[in-house]
Amino acid sequence: MLESQLLSKVIDENSFAFLQRYHVESADFPTLGEVYLFIREYVRENRHTPDYRTVVAQFENFDYIPEVQDSYKYLCTRLKAQTAKRRAFELLQHQAAKRFSELPGDKFIQWLNEETRKIEADTSIELNQGTNFAANGEERKEWYAQASESRARSFIPTPYVSLTEALGGGFEVGDYILLMAFTNRGKSWMASHIGLTAWENGFGVLHYSPELSKRQQSLRLDTLMGKFDNVKLRRGILDNSEQYLSYLAAFTPEMNHSPYLIKTMEDLPNGLTLDVIEADLQLYPHTKMVIIDGFNLMNHGKGKMRDSMSFTSRRLRQLFGRYETAGLVVHQTPGAAEKEKRKEDESGARIIQPPKLTDYSETIAVIQDAATALTFDAGDGIGKISIEKAREPNVGKVIELVCDFNQGVIRESDVTDLF
Repeated sequence: MLESQLLSKVIDENSFAFLQRYHVESADFPTLGEVYLFIREYVRENRHTPDYRTVVAQFENFDYIPEVQDSYKYLCTRLKAQTAKRRAFELLQHQAAKRFSELPGDKFIQWLNEETRKIEADTSIELNQGTNFAANGEERKEWYAQASESRARSFIPTPYVSLTEALGGGFEVGDYILLMAFTNRGKSWMASHIGLTAWENGFGVLHYSPELSKRQQSLRLDTLMGKFDNVKLRRGILDNSEQYLSYLAAFTPEMNHSPYLIKTMEDLPNGLTLDVIEADLQLYPHTKMVIIDGFNLMNHGKGKMRDSMSFTSRRLRQLFGRYETAGLVVHQTPGAAEKEKRKEDESGARIIQPPKLTDYSETIAVIQDAATALTFDAGDGIGKISIEKAREPNVGKVIELVCDFNQGVIRESDVTDLF
């Protein structure tokens, strides 16, 4: 009945395109699949649907129903729901029993989750009809008014004034930001400084730090914010312990701060995955900055590592946009590139030189997906950030910094630092 209703409406209204728009396919017609294919081929050859009498004559099992009043969205939704139920039944009756006997419990649950997600994705009728630029002037007027009113909430300032200005106001909410550096150059400190600055400006932060413990990551933030010696802080031998305890008194639920949520391996027994990140974004809707400190430390799933990483990067870009949160992804530049390009000054000291995007490792997807790409290098108290990719015409600009990570000092250099 439902299959006949939908196909009859398509024939009467010469509107096969609606089936394509709602991703309806022959598999969604268990009894009238051949009728669907006939109509599809007829439209491809003749640019319009066949007369209903032609279809009835060709297929005895097609029950033509004139003047169907239900909307395409309603009919397609019901048809997709039937497909979902049918595929779920087949999954549980045939495949699940076999897999249940073959796989350990955790692997079976993972497999079942993947299969049900496939069914959900294949039977969804979510669609984007696009934007008609020729007719949406009023909508664009509203966008402009919203941007004027909420600009302060759409751009997250960086810790460094020159970088914020060069990026046209900072990191835009919804963007994918890439931070690359060689090993042990302080990229985790930089990521923490960026997160702390976002939080101090009222933006909620979700910080994934797979390499550190919750204690280590929290104390780094304390060092950056309060300038407490990090080594002594970790050992509990601060010279200014009373000042630190007084400082901690401001961190209570009653203060009603924006959230700064830290997740380390203690909270990620199965590793950091896309599912974990999306679940957290749903659970913490006020998050406006996500920090992933170690892209290569994520659980990218099965398959070839390069392909899996590319898939992860593409999904991250989608998640940041969908949940309207700026995403800072920290990625390591391979040591081989550093050895090849290492330069020394006359005294033999290594010249501080941020890597180039061409020095990437594992996958180029992180560079392609990022709206903003920054590279960083540091040594002997000097740091440099290079803008390697941006919407603003400032690619190649380098911001020089004074860095003493243990004392929580990361700031732009000024004239006095030269003497």
